[in-house]
Amino acid sequence: MGIQEIYALLLLVMISIFGFIISAYTIGLIRTRKHKRLQINHPEGVTTVIIPVRNESGNIIRILEEMHGQDFPVSQLEIIVTDDHSGDDTMSQVTLFAIKHPGFPLHIVHAVQSGINTAGKKRAIERAVAVAKGDILLFTDADTIRGPGWISSMVYCFGTPGVEMVLGPVYFFREKNLLQRIQSLEFLGLMGATAGSAALGYPVMCNGANLAYRRDAFLQSGGFRGNLKYSSGDDQFMMSAVRKHYGKGSLVFNTDPLSMVGTEPEATFAGFFNQRLRWVSKSRGYRDPVVILVGGVTYLTHLFLLAGMCLGFFFPKLLIISFLLWLSKIVLEYPMVWIMIRFFGKKDLTSYYFIAQIFQLLYVPIVGVLGLLVPFRWKGRRGIS
Repeated sequence: MGIQEIYALLLLVMISIFGFIISAYTIGLIRTRKHKRLQINHPEGVTTVIIPVRNESGNIIRILEEMHGQDFPVSQLEIIVTDDHSGDDTMSQVTLFAIKHPGFPLHIVHAVQSGINTAGKKRAIERAVAVAKGDILLFTDADTIRGPGWISSMVYCFGTPGVEMVLGPVYFFREKNLLQRIQSLEFLGLMGATAGSAALGYPVMCNGANLAYRRDAFLQSGGFRGNLKYSSGDDQFMMSAVRKHYGKGSLVFNTDPLSMVGTEPEATFAGFFNQRLRWVSKSRGYRDPVVILVGGVTYLTHLFLLAGMCLGFFFPKLLIISFLLWLSKIVLEYPMVWIMIRFFGKKDLTSYYFIAQIFQLLYVPIVGVLGLLVPFRWKGRRGIS
């Protein structure tokens, strides 16, 4: 057996494993969409919404207005804005908003100015959790949008016994250029994998822009303990910790359209790559075998496909095989992406599917390596998110 045959066989094995995973997620996603909720009442007690912020002067008033306009009972609500060393007037705007709305349960947690390693989103979240009154904690980012039923929808899921964590749907909006449309479409695929894997009881990802868990789950699972050296991953590490501590049925994906949260995609290639470098950087801290397996298979599949096509210039038969297997990957992924396209009402992105696949084939192998070697820049800081 020659080099071409060995490489082709290896690539076929990788595509087969990847295809099995994607097919399983697609089935899980279909089951999730058909599932009828059994919840009757949302839990009683206080719910705390935690909004970590850093230099969000352009967004903070909008999101506070959104929180003020929620249909959730104010008597059961607490909003905490926790600062991560903002250098603008974000916190003064929050203070002014609180003065203008004296009956609104808005609280401020200022950044710790002394001590070691007080910067970063995880530290800001920890400071907020320490003072939160809520039994249920909801998390979102200041640069996001949602409807008035967001809190009610997310809290409603905790009415099911055994649910400790709720993964909310996130989408990109206001796409203005080709790069943003590609990101938006790719992100729908990530949401499909999020929902499908959660339905199978082994979630592999979530998004901190729309996340909720019980306060006790944070405390009992250890919170961010052991992962603070990784600046990113406040969402991913908590997801794995909760599943490990409470079991596979403790996490659910919220399929209610009222729970959707939107955020804008990166407008430039520099912003996009820094975002992806930040996402990859936390992978060194993964300990969940399922997450490691799926991440490894996904990365190696893209790497072997790209390498196979490059080697195809020297081995023409390998180019054909690699191209055909890449097409099979595209076909296998499409049903999952299409379900999420319909769920989020993004049918206008369908025509960008093939372009997005080309872009993904090129950037995933590159970012997967650089994310472990090159420090990212995020909101004016190097290597800290």
